[in-house]
Amino acid sequence: MRKPEFYKGKEQTYLKHFFLEKYLQRVAFHIGFAYPRFIYVDGFSGPWRAQGDDLSDTSFRIALEQLNYVQTILAAPPHHKHPKIEAIFIEKDPSAFIALQQAVNEYSGAVRVKPLPGTLEANIPKIIQSISKDFAFFFIDPRGWKGFGMQPIKPILTHLRGEVIINFMYDYINRFVNSHDRKTEMQLDTLFGTDKWRVLRDVTEDREYAIIDFYREQIRLAGGFPFVTSTRILKPTQDRAYYHLVYATRNPKGILAFRAVEKSSVPEQERLGWWQNAKEREDRTRQPELNLEPVSQEREFEKDRAKQIQRAEEQIFTFLRGHTLDYIELAPQVLQLPLVWESDLKKLLLRMRDGGKIRIDGLGPRDRTPKPGCRLSLT
Repeated sequence: MRKPEFYKGKEQTYLKHFFLEKYLQRVAFHIGFAYPRFIYVDGFSGPWRAQGDDLSDTSFRIALEQLNYVQTILAAPPHHKHPKIEAIFIEKDPSAFIALQQAVNEYSGAVRVKPLPGTLEANIPKIIQSISKDFAFFFIDPRGWKGFGMQPIKPILTHLRGEVIINFMYDYINRFVNSHDRKTEMQLDTLFGTDKWRVLRDVTEDREYAIIDFYREQIRLAGGFPFVTSTRILKPTQDRAYYHLVYATRNPKGILAFRAVEKSSVPEQERLGWWQNAKEREDRTRQPELNLEPVSQEREFEKDRAKQIQRAEEQIFTFLRGHTLDYIELAPQVLQLPLVWESDLKKLLLRMRDGGKIRIDGLGPRDRTPKPGCRLSLT
């Protein structure tokens, strides 16, 4: 994957690709190790605005690099695993599809690649038939906020052996939620799968999370997912959201992995914001920056993290009220909260125990933090 400096003019795409690269590698390795077949599906492939002939700054190329890497590692000692790893790329724009098809023709890796012309929604029956009962990871990354209505993508969401990441274009959607234009309202009805989103118009406090939480709940209901979460991608020079990557899974380990990737992406957001601000200052003053390394600053996400960790403590009380839970049962439930990482949860549980609020049974003499096997209950 290219360095962030290469993504000039599309810096948010770098963060999205960083997240895709890290998480796709994890899920492909996990599934490829345990199961005979893994399918990656990109519903809006492009390639769009590639700045290199090798397409190294496109989701198409990044996905294939990671999938081929996983296949190579699995085939080598000590694993000796040979799963069928496949990739399906969908693109509706005729000129972009020609570029996609050409890239596929020039591709020489071990992963089987299948390009499909047309819209994601129109191709869903063909995709589901091709996947059959095997595990699939769906990446839905549209250029705007149309073309992935809740009802049309429901067969994807209800595929029992699958996960999905959806790029929820918050910046666009937030601007249109208050619109009373009938056409716009119908488009939002399609996106959310319900007309009940209109209650969001009256929200003034924490509006961003009200909108994203509402969408996450619709994904949960439509797909029957026990775990749905999201991560926020900021505009590099502004402490406000551009979009959220919404993630849904049926595997509690998936939530822990997603949060771990989110944690690793925070320094990248910091570095990208610093670099972009430095470039703007250089362009304005025509003087080079003296600081060669990013300077850590308190950004909006630090305030969000404090707020989310407070919500995590409230949720722990809710989950433990009348119950005793193993740590591994509680952790994925709480870690659905964005910006709350497993290290935060462990510190929080210890602080609550030391404050006499909860009990942690099963900690060994050498254990410093809770782990699977520890039983948690209210005092």
